Amino acid sequence: MSQIDRLTPFLLGPVTIRCPKMALLARDLEPPLAEGEGEFEIVSEREFRYRMTGLPVDLKHSLHALNRERDEPYEPLNRFRLVMTDADGKEWMGGWTAPDVDPDGDQWVLTGTCDSLSTGVQAPATGEGGAEARFLIPRNHSAAIIFRRFVRSDAEGGGVSAVRTIDVLGNPVRFAFDSETNVLSISAADTPDLPAHAAENWFGEPLRILFGQLAFPRLVERRFPDGQSMLWVRQSPAWTADSTWTALWSGDERFTNDADFFALYSGLLTLIARDAEWESHTITTFYEEVIQSAQGSRWVMALTLASSIEGLARRLVPEGTLRTDADQAAIDSLVAHIEEWQGASRLKDTALSAVKR
Repeated sequence: MSQIDRLTPFLLGPVTIRCPKMALLARDLEPPLAEGEGEFEIVSEREFRYRMTGLPVDLKHSLHALNRERDEPYEPLNRFRLVMTDADGKEWMGGWTAPDVDPDGDQWVLTGTCDSLSTGVQAPATGEGGAEARFLIPRNHSAAIIFRRFVRSDAEGGGVSAVRTIDVLGNPVRFAFDSETNVLSISAADTPDLPAHAAENWFGEPLRILFGQLAFPRLVERRFPDGQSMLWVRQSPAWTADSTWTALWSGDERFTNDADFFALYSGLLTLIARDAEWESHTITTFYEEVIQSAQGSRWVMALTLASSIEGLARRLVPEGTLRTDADQAAIDSLVAHIEEWQGASRLKDTALSAVKR
């Protein structure tokens, strides 16, 4: 069993994890904000909440840490880290949070939200690392039909199955689609071109561009050669019909042309991996901004679309690049002619700028 399968019960909400031990950690080498017990709830695909009842370890320090976070809310290190141990002794991490604190009564009550849930597991060493990301594909979206049709065996005469493998930079990238749960899995072994710690996030970027949706993985596994794995349950934003028009993968053949679909996915992932950015690739970011703007006003959408087009154009044609068919001598001659004009300087500068472009 793949270690990520351990997270299947947490795929959808609501799910509650009872935790006899909970703590909110402050900065490194500082006492915890508080320790106690409580529960962690996966409310839905987009919300994680917790409730802890406990006491501060050092009251003076806890009050100082709370005031520090309130006074400087934009300093990320002022936030707290939620750690938990469930009834089975399994250790979990809830990530960064800024809790609401009710100090009335015999014990403090601390509540709040988190961005993810993670844990570590140990299995026998395999000598090979890798990454796997699993995505929730809405059943009523065309992507569900596409993956049901396109993710099939690539063996000769293999017929239809739930697995397909493509090549990216000489590395096999595996797709698997469960038509019952509508979960798409994308995985690859750890290589210099597709390092596991980055590939777990890169896998989703082509999907956001292809479908015009905020496709982020719900479950993630980062596997190390010694058999250890880090597992995450992450927020999975809702897909919306408002941004369907932003999808790169469209047209009459979108349900039948699997070869072009995977060629396009491979090309996008290759571009993303070669630039090896930690955050979303610049081009992916343009798409994310347009996708989000599609839910706003037409004015916001138009401005975002225009700025994204300009950004893409600048990447395709870097500043200072000359057109191969440009007559540079004619340009220089016209520039010299305009520079001799003694008219309004603003109009002159505008004309010069236009000609030089």
